[in-house]
Amino acid sequence: MKQDTAYMKLPLEERCAHKSWRARLHGYEECVKTFQCIDDEKSPEWNKYIGFIKKFMADCNAAAQEKGLEATLAFVENAAIASKIVIEVMNGIVSKCIAAPKAKTKELAVQITLMYIEIKKHEAVQEELLKGTEAKNPKIVSACIATLTLALKKFGPKVINLKPLMKKMASFLEDRDKRVREQGKAMVVEMYRWVGDRLKQQLNTLKPVHITQLEAEFSNLADEEVVPTRYLRSQNPKNMVNNGDSEFSDIDPYDLLSPVDILSKLPKDFYEKVEAKKWQERKKALEMLETLVKNPKLENGDYDDVVRALKKIISKDTNVLVVTLAGKCLAGLAAGLKKRFQLSGYICLPIILEKFREKKQSVVQ
Repeated sequence: MKQDTAYMKLPLEERCAHKSWRARLHGYEECVKTFQCIDDEKSPEWNKYIGFIKKFMADCNAAAQEKGLEATLAFVENAAIASKIVIEVMNGIVSKCIAAPKAKTKELAVQITLMYIEIKKHEAVQEELLKGTEAKNPKIVSACIATLTLALKKFGPKVINLKPLMKKMASFLEDRDKRVREQGKAMVVEMYRWVGDRLKQQLNTLKPVHITQLEAEFSNLADEEVVPTRYLRSQNPKNMVNNGDSEFSDIDPYDLLSPVDILSKLPKDFYEKVEAKKWQERKKALEMLETLVKNPKLENGDYDDVVRALKKIISKDTNVLVVTLAGKCLAGLAAGLKKRFQLSGYICLPIILEKFREKKQSVVQ
């Protein structure tokens, strides 16, 4: 039976939206050729396609979908305007393609994702992939984690932000689905490959069994220089390679941490308790504060009242245990706020220096 080829005479946009998958396939094939022939990435010619290109990855026919993804990849690679539809495209990639049955479909989905990262839409891409890790389908979740890991491996932590990945570590490793757990472990190992032992202090929220498994994986890694194998178009690969791992050696573990808001966790009667007549009550209030300031990174906020209360205790309280606790709390604030504690540090410095005359070693220390 002779196939109806009347669709071949239709305009390109109509073919791409045709009810016949053969017509759509024909349209997508022409798109691939057209997109590869437009020399100027800012040509107004691209505007004709932006309205329907984002629908290609949702095609219900596997063969047409695959060719639609090829067209999408060519569009993202060559059209400057592609950055405007990154959310729509990535949404389709995550929901329809990244965990598709066909290997070629998944491969093209990943290529489009990496190309969007290359054209400096890495933040939007990472956000959409992280949304995908919250999907109900574990195949989508594991595929999104695997793609994030691959992106980190290729572009490095200067492009792929490690902070949101760290927040997800525990949930990935404890997931009911084995594929999600395995991909989560691979992601943590890849992070370690880039930042080394600086990552270990971020693992204290994980279960001991997971820490043991990860430590074993870390020990198997080769001791080699780690550099990106792919770059943003705005980066200079030659300079980055010449710099070696110095590009990443300046990553401060503190910058990888998520800040903790401790001010909202202070009891309403905290300031009354630290001035209570009974030293036991003052001690109890400070012990609670000491627990809070042990968080390695503290959220921005107005710590003036807390600092004033601690300063007053250190300078005037007669109980050694209470003074010692206040000093520890002040040290915890300094460590958790770093440069943000600078002004408070100057204010407290005179009374701290005065305490060096103290005979009690616990206070001096």
